[in-house]
Amino acid sequence: MARFLEGRGHEVRVCGTGKAALKALSEAEWDVLLLDLRLPDAEGVDILARVRQEHADIQTIIVTGFSNVESAIASMRLGAFDYLTKPPNFEELTMRVEKAGEKAQLERENRRLRFQVQRGLSSDIVTQSQAMKDVLLTLSKVAAAKMPVLIEGESGVGKELLAQYLHRLSPRNAKPCVDLNCAAVPASLLESELFGHERGAFTGAGSEKPGLVEVADGGTLFLDEVGEMASEIQSKFLRVLDSGTFYRVGATRKRRADFRLVAATNRDLRAEVEAGRFRKDLFFRIHGVRVVVPPLRERREDIPVLVDHYARALPNARPFSRQALAALAAHDWPGNVRELRFAVERANLLAEGATIELSDLPPEIVERETAHTDVPQQAVSTEAAVEATGQSSVSESDDGDRERVRRALEQAHWRRGEAAEILGVSARTLHRWMKRMGF
Repeated sequence: MARFLEGRGHEVRVCGTGKAALKALSEAEWDVLLLDLRLPDAEGVDILARVRQEHADIQTIIVTGFSNVESAIASMRLGAFDYLTKPPNFEELTMRVEKAGEKAQLERENRRLRFQVQRGLSSDIVTQSQAMKDVLLTLSKVAAAKMPVLIEGESGVGKELLAQYLHRLSPRNAKPCVDLNCAAVPASLLESELFGHERGAFTGAGSEKPGLVEVADGGTLFLDEVGEMASEIQSKFLRVLDSGTFYRVGATRKRRADFRLVAATNRDLRAEVEAGRFRKDLFFRIHGVRVVVPPLRERREDIPVLVDHYARALPNARPFSRQALAALAAHDWPGNVRELRFAVERANLLAEGATIELSDLPPEIVERETAHTDVPQQAVSTEAAVEATGQSSVSESDDGDRERVRRALEQAHWRRGEAAEILGVSARTLHRWMKRMGF
C-alpha cells in the first residue's frame, strides 16, 4: 500500500504500532491516517479516539478484514472518514485516500479562515462619523438576508473589514468568510481559484483542488476589486450566481455551492458597464444592496479616534504631541484608513523620544502642517492627546463636565463602552474620569 501510494505522488510513513503512529502524527502535519483495527500494542478504536481528540483535521480510514466490517462501521460512528477491507483494491484505495485528503485540507482551511474572522473581532470598527454609522446600520439591516451586497469606496477605506462585519452579523457566521482579491490573481489562474480543478486538468495540476466558491459553501464569499474580473470569467461566475452550480476546471461532474456574495470595488462599475468592460447582467446581479464608504478626508472626525485605536494596539506605544495630532488631522489621506494605520505604526517605530513629535511623521504629512496649527477638540479628547499633554479635557472639579459624563453614562445605561463613544473618548479614559469623579 505504501509503495503504491508513493507511486501516485503521496508522501507516506509506515508505523508498526499505535504508539509510533501517535508520535508520527505529533511530529508533522498529516492529512490521512490508514488505521488497522488490530495493532500489536493497542486497539484501533482507541487510537482513533486519541486522533479525533488531538488531531481533529486528520481523516482516518479504517483498514480491516471482512470478519470485522461491523467494527469498521462502528468506528465510522466514532469519527472515522471511511473503511477498507483487506486486501484492498488499489484503485479504490487511491480514490478514498484522495477524497479524505481533500476533506482534511478543506477543514484545515476552514479552521484557518474562522481564526482570521475571530481575530478580526478584536479589531472592531471605530467611528464617530454619521456617514459610517449609516453604512453600518445598512449592513446590520441586510445581514440576515442572502441578498448580494456591493461595497464601493476608494482603496484603503476598509471594505474588507466591513465585509467581515457583515458576515459576523449574518446567520452564516459559523461557516467561513472566504476572500479573494480579483486584481491579485492573473486571469489565467482566476478560474481555478474560484471553481477549483481536477487532477491533470492542466500542466502542474497534480492533485484535485477545491475552489473558493466550494470552500465558501454555507458561508460568505468576498470578492474584492470585482471590477478587475476578466470578462471570460464574468460569464461563468454569473452562471454560479443564477444556478448555484459550477464545474471544477477539467471536471464533468456538476457541483453545488450555497454562499452569500459580498463584492467590493474602487471603480465606478456603471461606467465600466457603459465602456463594455463589465457585464451589465452581472452588475445587476451583484448590485443587490449597495453601500458607499466615504473616504477618510470626508469624515475627519474619525481621524483622532482611529489614531488612538491604532496606537493603543501597538507594543510600547507612545503618545502623540499636540502638533503631531494636528498634522494627522489636517492630512487628506489619499490612502485612507490603511495609510493612517501605517503612519501611526511608522511613527511609533521611528520616534526616539517619549512622545511622537511632528518630525517623526512621514514627510508628506509634515509639509501640510504649516496651514494647520490647531488640534480639533475631538482630537484633544483622545487617549493619545490626554497622555501627551498630561491633562484631561474633562475636569473632575468642574460641575459642568461632571454632569456631561453623568448624562453620557445614563444615556448608555452605565455601559462604559457606549458612554465613551458618546463622549468621543476611549473606554480607558472614561474609566479614569469616573474614578476621579467618584462614579
